[in-house]
Parts: sequence; C-alpha cells; structure tokens
Amino acid sequence: MATDTTDRSLKKFLQDWQPRTVVAVGVLAFAFCVAIFSAIASQSGKPAPTGNRLPAPRVADMAPVIPWTPDRTVNKQKKIPALREGPYTLQPDAPLLESDGAFISVLGNGLPPERFYISEHSNDKGFQGGDWVRENVSISPDGLRLDVTPTGDPRKPYALAEVQMLGTYGYGRYETIMRPAKGSGLVSAFFTYTGPYFGKPHDEIDIEFVGKDTSIVELNYFHNGKTGSSARIKLPFDASEKDHLYAFDWKPEGISWYVDGKLIYQTPANDTHLPENPGRLVISNWTGKKELQQWHGAPDFGDRGSAYYSCISFTPLGENTRRCADVFQPGSQFPASAG
Repeated sequence: MATDTTDRSLKKFLQDWQPRTVVAVGVLAFAFCVAIFSAIASQSGKPAPTGNRLPAPRVADMAPVIPWTPDRTVNKQKKIPALREGPYTLQPDAPLLESDGAFISVLGNGLPPERFYISEHSNDKGFQGGDWVRENVSISPDGLRLDVTPTGDPRKPYALAEVQMLGTYGYGRYETIMRPAKGSGLVSAFFTYTGPYFGKPHDEIDIEFVGKDTSIVELNYFHNGKTGSSARIKLPFDASEKDHLYAFDWKPEGISWYVDGKLIYQTPANDTHLPENPGRLVISNWTGKKELQQWHGAPDFGDRGSAYYSCISFTPLGENTRRCADVFQPGSQFPASAG
C-alpha cells in the first residue's frame, strides 16, 4: 500500500483538481510498447530482436483525458515550491531489486559510451515507420535533440532517434527535463523497459507525449506484458513550448508520476500489474507505420520533428542523491536551433 504521505498528496490532488474517473485500459500506448521491443539493446550494444506483431491500439480504447484544474486558492505571486522531497524511505519488508547506482546526466556534457548507447538498427518487422539512426541524435551544450526526419524511401519513410542508458535500474525516482516534439505523428518518450531479450518478463513504465496534442501527457506501465491502469493527463500548458521536469517514483507498493514537482497520478492500491523487474532507461522520438495513425495521427511535421532532453537522473529507493530537480530552472527553454 502507498505511504500515508503519498495518500495525502493524492487525496489533495483529487479534491483540488476534481479529475474525472480514470478508466483502466489494455492498449494505451500499445504501439509504444511494441516499438521498444525492437529498440532495446543489450549490454554489448547489439540491437534487440523485433517483438511479435500485436494489434494496434484503438482510439476508442484509450483512457479519458483527466483535466488538470489549477488550485484557485493558490496565490499566483507565490514563489515556486521546492521541486524535490526528502530522502526516500524503504519499507522494512520491501524487496531490493538488483539495480545500478544513482546517477545524474546533464546531457549537454555529452554521451560517454560506457554509460549510453545510441540506437542504430533496422525496424523492418516492428511498428515504427523507419529505422533508429545515430545521425538523428544531436548533442549541444544545451542537451540532446532527437529528430524524426523524412527519408524519401517509401519502404522506410522516416529516420528515428533513441538513446538508452546502459545498465538496469529498479525502485527509485526517475527524472528528466524535456520538451517533447510538436507535430502530428510524433511520439516522444521517457521510459524503463525490460523483456524476453534480457531473459525477463515484459515490464515497463512510461511517460510519453503524442505530438498532435502536447498538452496531454500519457502515463502507462506493464507487468509481464499486461498493462495496468493507464492515464492521460491534460496539462495547463503546451509541453512543447518550454522545458519541464517530469518524474516518477517506482516503489514496491506503487508508482507515482509528477510534473514540475506536483503529483499528477498514482497507481491504485493493491495493483497486481506493477512492474517487478529492473530495466533499461530510454528516451526516444519516433513515428509509426500507417496502422498507428489512428493513435498518433498522420505524420505532419515538415522536414524535422524534434524532441529535446537536457537532463536525466535516477535515485535508488532509500537514497538521497542529486537529481534533475536540483538543476531545473522553471521557464527555461532549449534553443530551437541548438545542435
């Protein structure tokens, strides 16, 4: 069960923002799950094999959008509250997953090959509308730019971009500072994943944006290939316009998602679909084949659709280490011309 503190935070969120009921879905972001089967690479850097072809998600099966209603009692002139909490408390009976240690990567400092893998391989049998291409990942002092670009090849009409953190990560706090790609057909993501290629069941936790409406963030999670209670949260801003801080806490008793330090969603109590296996941490920007257009829309983003990432971090459960929240400056913006 969730801690008392998290329960109180969720109760306040429900009282102040008055969201509609969240409907559990089995196929929200299904395309995203299938896409990563072909994207995840092993420790040696070899691309993972393509996963089985599965039915594309239907728009009718998606969770309804939950409105984010600003708290009317908050003085708008107040200083922005702290974006990080104290150290995490490990429950006495909680299992410890095998996991690599804490890290923070300010991505403008580069991508050391001992820590990062830039995906570069074919997606012939997957749902993606092209291959992962190293050249579509650009590094600048401001961070990473992940591009989706037209190729002119009708068989593989787009080149895609993905970066993986080598190693595996379990319970703890995951954070990123990002600005998703704007444009119909684009999907920008920050997620954990493991699956059969690594000798584990398919477990996954997602934060993703569909470029046709970047005022909605889509949250999802899987255990043994089955999805849990997904959600689509309506944000009070267009996420593609400025950098924001996105995070999730993964604990044995549940998962909580945050935007700019504010709790926006939490898994239900006694959820049986919670992930149990540590996984890779991945960021990506991609578009799918025609069968996915009912979900992410027909591609319409000109010569380039770009997602920006300036920081990613992981803090293991029970530890208190530097995180992206410590370097985030609200209202900042990754220069559109960077990279």
